[in-house]
Amino acid sequence: MRQFYKHADGAIAFEDSAPVDYTLVTGTERDLLWDAKYIERAEDGDLYYTQTQRNLYLSFLDGDYTSIEIFNFESHIKDLSELVKSGNWFTAQSVIAVLPLSGIFDSTKKDEIKNYIDNYVINNY
Repeated sequence: MRQFYKHADGAIAFEDSAPVDYTLVTGTERDLLWDAKYIERAEDGDLYYTQTQRNLYLSFLDGDYTSIEIFNFESHIKDLSELVKSGNWFTAQSVIAVLPLSGIFDSTKKDEIKNYIDNYVINNY
């Protein structure tokens, strides 16, 4: 897992291992950086959720899905959505792996969401 590292000039890096001439950030400074990271993850999750909702609504307007199908989809992935919106991408990755298919949450939609979550975890954890 990535950690925060600091250079003598004050530059901060979020990496798997310490870059050359960087030292591990500890104490209160580390806590504040992690607070900011979790806020960032929640903001990213909220944006992804909003974009997904927009796409569903546009699909409804285009006649691709009925309001009942969208309601059932939203109900089915409610817990997953809450995890993403709150920035708990790592837990969301575990939840989607075992979430059964249902209605418009078919294998294509599941793979699309799972791939997004997997890529987010790879790039941000």
